[in-house]
Parts: sequence; structure tokens; C-alpha cells
Amino acid sequence: MANSAKAPTNQRRQAAADARGQILAAAAERIVRDGLAQVRMASIARTAGVSTGLLHYHFDTKEQLFGEVLTYSHDVSAELNRHAMANAGANPAERLSSFLDRCLPSDRQRADEWLLWQELALLCIRDRHLAKVSANLYEDLYATVADIVREGVAAGVFDTALDPRFVAETAVALTDGIGARVLAREPDLGVEKARAAIATAVGVLVGHDGPLPATPSLEGGTKA
Repeated sequence: MANSAKAPTNQRRQAAADARGQILAAAAERIVRDGLAQVRMASIARTAGVSTGLLHYHFDTKEQLFGEVLTYSHDVSAELNRHAMANAGANPAERLSSFLDRCLPSDRQRADEWLLWQELALLCIRDRHLAKVSANLYEDLYATVADIVREGVAAGVFDTALDPRFVAETAVALTDGIGARVLAREPDLGVEKARAAIATAVGVLVGHDGPLPATPSLEGGTKA
């Protein structure tokens, strides 16, 4: 009897998790498509294929929803990051180059991620809850880059006395700054120039023998 009672409970939990995932994906899509100023909870519900009542059941406020959208987008991107780094192999220079390339709006999926984050950036500054979410997600980026730098120094691929955390924050800041310019379609600054600039600058930071190696595009990537 206990097992038969568990089945409906597990099904309800799975249905709730599925609905939550649909809402987060729909919210990310609407923010990218329409811009934050035009996004309404009702339009998110329509895109997700759920009622507005169900949306509000899962998310009390827009701020709560947007905070979880950031985390959702980061988790999706993190999985692709792991895939890219695994394909890059064991060489720390190639792994670092691959990870930093994932931080640029260099294909359609990454450009959409960038649009989402740019739309929510001002809210992150103004809203304490969203600011904490953003800081936590950046912490993951810093930790990943710092770990690769440590591996590279230990392997003799990098030669730097700089603190790996400092290198990580600087490298991520470089990708943020130049990535925003690429996303804005600044004249004379395409993805390849952005890659070359980051490869050269970060190569100097980590004491690599020249720029970081070029990174092949992920399979199925569509150039932005």
C-alpha cells in the first residue's frame, strides 16, 4: 500500500519540476526575445504553456523568477562548458582557452545567454537578492578559471607569480568587457578579434609562451 501511495506523489513532484523547468526556459526566451521592459508574467505563462496561476504558485514575484532564471541559464551553460573543456583535452592552456571562449557571445546560444544577462544586469545591481545570485554564479566562473591556472602552473605550462584568483577575476572581466562590445556589433570588432585579444592578454597574465591556443568551435555551434 505504501508503494502505491508513493507513485502518485512522485508523479506530482515530477510534474511540478517539469512545469518549473518549462517556466524558467520560457522566461529566459521572453527576456531575450522581447527585452526585460516588455516581459509580462502572462506572456511567460503562455510561452511555457501553463496558467498564470501555476506560474505564481511556483514564483511569488518577478524578482524571484528572474533570480532563478539566472541560475537556470548558468546551469545550462555550465553543462556546455564542461563538454567544451572535456573536448579540449588535458592541456591547461587549451582548457583555459576553451573555457574563456565559452564566455564570449560567439554563437547563437551564447549570444542569447549574453542578452539575458545584459537585460538582468541592472536589476542585479539594484536588487539585493539578485545581486547575491549573480555574485554566486560569478564565483563559480572564478573558481573554474583559478583551478585551471593552478593546474597550468603545476604542470609548467604557465609561469606566473600572480594569485590565480586575481588572474581569474581579470580574465573573466576581460571577456565581459570585450564580449559586450561584440554583442553590440561594434564596428571592426568581430568574434575572431575578440578571441585573439583575450588569448593574447590572458596568455601574458598566466605567463604562457605566447597567446593561448585557438579553440575549435563546438559541434553544432552557429556563429552569431
